[in-house]
Amino acid sequence: MDTVETNAPVVVGIDGSDSSFDAVGWAARESRLHGCPLHLVSALGAPTPYGDGIRLPPSYFADRDRAVHGHLARAAAIARDVDSAAAVTEITTAVLEGPARPALIEASKSARMVVVGSRGLGQVTAALAGSVAVALAAHAHCPIVVLRPPAAPTPGGGMVVVGIDGTENSRPALAAALEEAALRGVGLVAMHTWSPSTLSTVFDDQLDLPWDEVEVAEQAVLAESLAGWAERYPETRVSRVVVRGNSADELRARAAEAALLVVGTHGRGGFAGMLVGSTSTVLLHSATCPLMIVRS
Repeated sequence: MDTVETNAPVVVGIDGSDSSFDAVGWAARESRLHGCPLHLVSALGAPTPYGDGIRLPPSYFADRDRAVHGHLARAAAIARDVDSAAAVTEITTAVLEGPARPALIEASKSARMVVVGSRGLGQVTAALAGSVAVALAAHAHCPIVVLRPPAAPTPGGGMVVVGIDGTENSRPALAAALEEAALRGVGLVAMHTWSPSTLSTVFDDQLDLPWDEVEVAEQAVLAESLAGWAERYPETRVSRVVVRGNSADELRARAAEAALLVVGTHGRGGFAGMLVGSTSTVLLHSATCPLMIVRS
């Protein structure tokens, strides 16, 4: 993940869907917490939606541009209405050239985080929904936050939950989660899950493992991951949770009423070359609270 400038903005991708407008309110409060600008962006899309050689109505591009600017104006109004007492330091808008995915990935290079809704206007099936969010999770240069409908809880309510697997891949997620919890003044639930399948690369015979001893070892994994962080965030209460089970299922259940769920892009047992780990992929399509994905 690239180094973020001190006053880097929270960027929100707007496509005119209800999901993207829900994301604006959340992002406006988030920018206030960080004391940074809010930047609302909307992409024009491909030069022509039907390919070369197809004749479009003369008014197509004018109508498209009018719609994009209208979406940004509505988003800016939502951001201003979030808190009448100047919720956001600064609100800016921009129209991005080209399709949304590459445009938002480029915008992420100078962003504190990128916030998007999980479903856009082009939703056809569950498999296709959220393609922009999937692309950002794999390629963004900063953390991304995905909000699923209905409108997710706003920052400040509930705890922050973070998934920790004991590898270096989860350290950026832990750092981001601690910062978010400290800004909100809430506690942090640091959750470590394990299952026989995650240990299969270490032990040849899973069935003969002394599970009580494994449990103690997994507790030590979480303790080691958290070592040194209490000194950096002394006012943030950290609850440690170690549970045997499927990581995506356990994190989703624990975060059902959380203010934010934070995960990395790869976990223990992930394959080299994978862009997004299985846990983060599942949560991307199923988490009921705001989900922050922090790339390793």
